Amino acid sequence: MRMSKRRGSRRHRMFLFCLTCACFTHSAVLTAAEPIHLFADKNLRQWQFHTDQAGIKAEDVFAFTEEGTLTCKGQPFGWLGTKKMYRNFRLAAEYRWVGEPTNSGIFVRITRQPQNTFLPRCCEIQLKYQNNGDLVGLHGMKLPAPAGTAADRIINRNGGKKIGQLTGVKKLTDAESEKGSWNSLEIFCHNGLIVVVENGKMVNWVLDAEPSAGFIGFQSEGGGVEFRNAVLSVIR
Repeated sequence: MRMSKRRGSRRHRMFLFCLTCACFTHSAVLTAAEPIHLFADKNLRQWQFHTDQAGIKAEDVFAFTEEGTLTCKGQPFGWLGTKKMYRNFRLAAEYRWVGEPTNSGIFVRITRQPQNTFLPRCCEIQLKYQNNGDLVGLHGMKLPAPAGTAADRIINRNGGKKIGQLTGVKKLTDAESEKGSWNSLEIFCHNGLIVVVENGKMVNWVLDAEPSAGFIGFQSEGGGVEFRNAVLSVIR
């Protein structure tokens, strides 16, 4: 029994290693010639902004520094998103907390913004402190856990009107840097496959995500957070 478990564990680790190598090699071959530096313009007018609080503008929550870092106050809750939709891509970005770590996220494949909530229908790469790396489908976005996933990692519940039906999978391992340090993220989306790599370590993956095209968004939900070096490589 012990030998079988060890062999299974080795096979699982080898599968994850091969999955990571394959998807990022695949993306390097298929990506567009020129990557898109999302923060290059340093102009909030190039972005869409959503919140459920009346009278709040993007500049009340987000700002660009001269160096091209996107700063987020974390209050009020909302998100800043691209105006163009993307389906298959590799997104690299860095983030760090300003002060005590709280809550934020990166949204991919945003398909719509339901009324009376600040959360869109999308797949969220969770950045909430100690939950960073979780993959969550909001408002019915299909994000089933892979077959064989441990029961305590599976997310499947109704979050009410503000969140809707939640599906997803909790992270495999913790890879976040020390408080105040920058963290690197790589998010690979290709059809049903989504892989998340944080600080060089694969922390989560799914195989049968809803393959919709959608916007990419940066979330305000809690406290101060900064994003920089957001580079998008579209996969043909």
